[in-house]
Amino acid sequence: MKKYIPLLSILLLFACKNSNQEGEKKPGSTQTYTENQLENLRITMDTVKVDVGEEIINATAYFGFGLSADKERIYLADGMNTEVHGYNLPERKLEHRIVFEKDGPNQAPDFINFFQVLPNEEFMLANYAIQAVFNNQAEKILDINAQPEEYEGLDESLSSLYGFLHVSPNKKLAISRPLEYGKESVSLVLMDLENKKGQVLSLPGLEITKKFRASFSQGGGTTTMGDNLIIQEVRNQLVIYSASTADIYIYDWNSKELKLIEFDHQLVPNQKSGEFPTEAGSREELMEIAQQIRNQVSFMGFLWDESRQQYFRFAYKQNGLLETGEPRKSDWYLFSYDENFNLLGETELEKLSTFFYQSFFYEGKIYNYLPVDEDPGFVIMTLEF
Repeated sequence: MKKYIPLLSILLLFACKNSNQEGEKKPGSTQTYTENQLENLRITMDTVKVDVGEEIINATAYFGFGLSADKERIYLADGMNTEVHGYNLPERKLEHRIVFEKDGPNQAPDFINFFQVLPNEEFMLANYAIQAVFNNQAEKILDINAQPEEYEGLDESLSSLYGFLHVSPNKKLAISRPLEYGKESVSLVLMDLENKKGQVLSLPGLEITKKFRASFSQGGGTTTMGDNLIIQEVRNQLVIYSASTADIYIYDWNSKELKLIEFDHQLVPNQKSGEFPTEAGSREELMEIAQQIRNQVSFMGFLWDESRQQYFRFAYKQNGLLETGEPRKSDWYLFSYDENFNLLGETELEKLSTFFYQSFFYEGKIYNYLPVDEDPGFVIMTLEF
């Protein structure tokens, strides 16, 4: 039996490049700190792996995760094998392995593109062909069928309604990011799953995203690179954000309210700037445009720390390539906010050389998923300030 093993413990003293300017509050924007909460931030990082017993796990195949209602388990979706694995966080061990069916009445997607954990150990699995909710016995309990013709009020020009699909905790509503005429739109689609009605929700505060993505078409196919809309679930609400701007939308499942939240950061620009081609003439040009876009600050999603009752958010900026073709070290930033998204602090993480894209808070620490010695594991970040 494998045991919990601390593999690495490194104390990182992050030098902070902070501005002490006091931000003025704009109409409709959040407040900005007068005293920077993260000015003296110190981070300790520990790497651990978890016990999978005698199971053979492809630790690199996880694509999507979610926490149980009590926050004591993390569920990770093995997208290639159509499985969901549940890990006990206090004991750091594999607890559940749910294998979904490839055909029949309980057929699940053959590849999981989007994954959500719902209350009562239920899971939303979605790809282009199947969008449905399953219980922990791999039984299909709700067929979403995210097609515009299935929902009154949606234009049939909309497509790919499974993109970043999220279902409300009571399974009565669903929200996704649609495509329109083959192009990504800056909007949401709200689907009433009970009454089979749909509605498009515009996001004018995120329209800037269109300026920072480009496409290349060849042979009937199109490749798009740059910034896009992302939908994430935080505290039983949806955060809709883009790497192009610090501003976000919040959608509340209960009130059905969609609200724009604007920020005024002092350390970094609040949005990207400049003009970029939206159509590339070659794949090489597309890659070059994307690199230029990433050379500006890109904002990521929010992490909720229950112990402190506040949010944290990372951002990064790439710095081009070395003469060898290798990427230069990126600049990384961390921001903190109160429960109403008022900015509490910001700092540059000068010693951070990489980032982990499946992250969450547990017991006041940031857990970042990372395979260790072919087993699942975490890099645990302890914040002291």
